[in-house]
Amino acid sequence: MVSKGSITSSDGTKLAFRAWPQDKARLTFAVVHGHGEHSGRYERFAQGMAAYQMATYAVDLRGHGESPGQRGHVDSWTQWVDDAVALVDYVERQVEGEVVPLGHSMGGVVMLSAMRAHRLPNARRFVVSSPALKVKVAVPAWKTSLAGVTSRILPRLSQGTGLDPKVVSRDQAVVDAYRGDPLVHSKMSSRLYAEWQRAAKEDIEYAGDITLPFLIIAGTADALIDPAGSEELHRRSESMSTLTLFEARFHEPFNDHGSDEVFATIAEWLSK
Repeated sequence: MVSKGSITSSDGTKLAFRAWPQDKARLTFAVVHGHGEHSGRYERFAQGMAAYQMATYAVDLRGHGESPGQRGHVDSWTQWVDDAVALVDYVERQVEGEVVPLGHSMGGVVMLSAMRAHRLPNARRFVVSSPALKVKVAVPAWKTSLAGVTSRILPRLSQGTGLDPKVVSRDQAVVDAYRGDPLVHSKMSSRLYAEWQRAAKEDIEYAGDITLPFLIIAGTADALIDPAGSEELHRRSESMSTLTLFEARFHEPFNDHGSDEVFATIAEWLSK
């Protein structure tokens, strides 16, 4: 049974969250979603991990889902890191036992940034899924440079990303639900784009600063985020990270065909 509530980020912003509690849960996930989506899209994940007596909480980052803010905008990357920290802090106060932070796609970049900055002192380990460290289609250098200028002059200028829902999953029901979900959007401001690119670059460059064990999962057929980014992240943090690539999976391993294998892999890693 899912429940809803709200938490408060460090600047006073109220953030919506969903929870799928479990009686006598072995551990609890604190999930940060990807760009354009929201916590409600993690029901399949929550149900899959419930089979292993693991509970799930998931937040709607500012500018997403039922949380306030301009769609797809942050003034600084730190705001999303603060939102992630607020979620984990809240969950740690609500449950007994270990809380495992998990970030998907752009949420994976947020989680890596939080870990590099040692913002989650009680965490013992964490998981990132298809971390948005490297886009599959290379962005021209001139466009990246222009985005940097626009970020300074018109930080709230927003454009659609042009994301084709077909890339999220091979499961047509998931694609149809994504396309028809009123809480899903494709907006990204110039400031968010610049902040994301900077954070992704730093997360890879300074991955060796991460001092906690973490699991990286990604699909080899992800047409949105290049799994090569996950591979580079692993190479730069080999002593701390474990990389599992799922053959033929698209961008959302939790919502693709064969998701039970993904849930089992996470549960096995957490049992070590």
